[in-house]
Amino acid sequence: MSASNNNTPQQLNERRWFIKRLGQVIGATGAAALATTAGVSSALAYTPRPDSAAKDGAVLTKEQLITLRDVCATVLPKTDTPSAADVDCHGFIDHQLSQCHSVDEQQLVVDILEAIEAQSEQVHNKPFSALTHAQQTQLLVDLEALNGFVASQKVQFKFLKQLLIFGYFTSEIGATQALVYQAVPGGYKGSIPATPSTRSWGSLNYY
Repeated sequence: MSASNNNTPQQLNERRWFIKRLGQVIGATGAAALATTAGVSSALAYTPRPDSAAKDGAVLTKEQLITLRDVCATVLPKTDTPSAADVDCHGFIDHQLSQCHSVDEQQLVVDILEAIEAQSEQVHNKPFSALTHAQQTQLLVDLEALNGFVASQKVQFKFLKQLLIFGYFTSEIGATQALVYQAVPGGYKGSIPATPSTRSWGSLNYY
């Protein structure tokens, strides 16, 4: 997207629609904070990679990216659409943190990933990636319930989930199958034109 003072009325309407739909999932405040013009532009410029967790990222280490990959797959698992890990939301989050977020915000994600790993080792004597899907889900449920975690970590996890969902909705799969959002100008081309009257959420389910 171009700078706000160059946006056409159609572009502004598209962005307002996107923020409204995103806000229905992560809350209006979170959507407004993430889906700035710069944030959306950076998100749409990201190219998913199959090997994002194979090496250190711009912000996160390889080990943190592996944990994040499995958190993504647990929060948004594969259903009739690919999981958040399948569309490289973990790589997206690392990219978005480096491009659009402060050092303090980057540290929020680092801290919650380390907390998840520490709890996994304490409860199961295994890293998070070695747990079964049921165990991974229960650990994140415990995080939300503050069972073995503290309130500040729940806040950190909320921020991480907001980034994750934002990344999913701006991926090609999320945009065309889950959110059915078509960026202006350009964007993803579906077989059915996307208009305000034909767009829908699809069948996205998330933890």
